[in-house]
Amino acid sequence: MAGEERRQQVPGKSFLAGCLRSAGLLGPARALKRLLTGLTMDLRWALVNRGRAAPDGLPYPAPRLCFLVSANYDPRYFLRTGEQGASCIRSLLQRNGAPIEGMSSILDFGCGCGRIARHWSGLHATAVTGSDINPALVRWAGRNLRFGKFDVNGLSARLPYRDCSFDLVYAVSVFTHLSEPLQRWWMDELTRILRPGGLLLVTVKGRDLWNELSAAEEERFRAGMLVVKESETSGSNYCAAFHPDRYVRDVLARGLDVLEHEPLGSRDTQQDFYLLGKPGDGRQQSGA
Repeated sequence: MAGEERRQQVPGKSFLAGCLRSAGLLGPARALKRLLTGLTMDLRWALVNRGRAAPDGLPYPAPRLCFLVSANYDPRYFLRTGEQGASCIRSLLQRNGAPIEGMSSILDFGCGCGRIARHWSGLHATAVTGSDINPALVRWAGRNLRFGKFDVNGLSARLPYRDCSFDLVYAVSVFTHLSEPLQRWWMDELTRILRPGGLLLVTVKGRDLWNELSAAEEERFRAGMLVVKESETSGSNYCAAFHPDRYVRDVLARGLDVLEHEPLGSRDTQQDFYLLGKPGDGRQQSGA
C-alpha cells in the first residue's frame, strides 16, 4: 500500500526538483535523502522502543519501512491508518451483505508490510494473501505476519494466481500511484483473479484533494478526466493520480458493478473507497 501523506507545493522545492530532474539526478537525490532519513529514524525508534510490540501484539515495522507505505516515518501513524482502512473495508462489506468473516480467500494487492493485512490475523477460516512490488516490505510481512502468505509482484507482470482465485481483492492506495495505462492493466489483472460475484475494493484521490492540483489540472479533473502527476515514477509515492467520480464509473470500473462509493473512507489518507462487484451472481449496478 503506497503512501498518502498530503503534500503542499513549495515554490523553492519545486524549482530545485525541476533542476535535478533536468540533470537526471532527481531519482538518486530522493533515494539518498530517504536512505539517510530512514536510518536516522530507525535508530531513534529502536533506542526508545527496544522491540516493544504494537497494541495488537504484532511487531511494529521499522520507520523506514513505514515511510515506504505511508509517506510517514511514525510507526504509530502506520498502525492508526491501517486500523482506519481495515475498519472501512469491514463496514463496506457488511453493508453490502458480504462480511469479511465469510470470505474464504482475500488478496491485499499492494500490501506493503501489512498495514491493513495485519488486522486480519483473527480470520482463521480465511486464506489471507498479500502482494507488493517492494521485496523488502514483502520479506518483513512474511517474517512477522505468519498467518498470511506474501508474494512479490512486478510493476506490470501477471500475478502468480489462477483465474477466479479470490472472493475479495482490495487495493488501498495503489491506483493513486499508477499511470493510466498501468491502471487499466491492473484492473484487468485483478478482475481475472477474482471469482464471478467476487468483490474488488479500490481507493482513489477524489474531489476533496483539489488543493493538490494546479489550475490546469483542476480543469481537467472537473471535466471528468484522470490527472496523473509524475507518471514516469509509477509505483512510487512520487506518482500521484487523481480520479473524478465520472472517470471511476465510466473508465476505471468498466465491466464491473459499482456497489458503493464512500468519499473519504479513511480520514488520515483522505481517499475515496469504491466497492466493485464482478458480474456472475446476479448483482445489479447500484449507482451508489
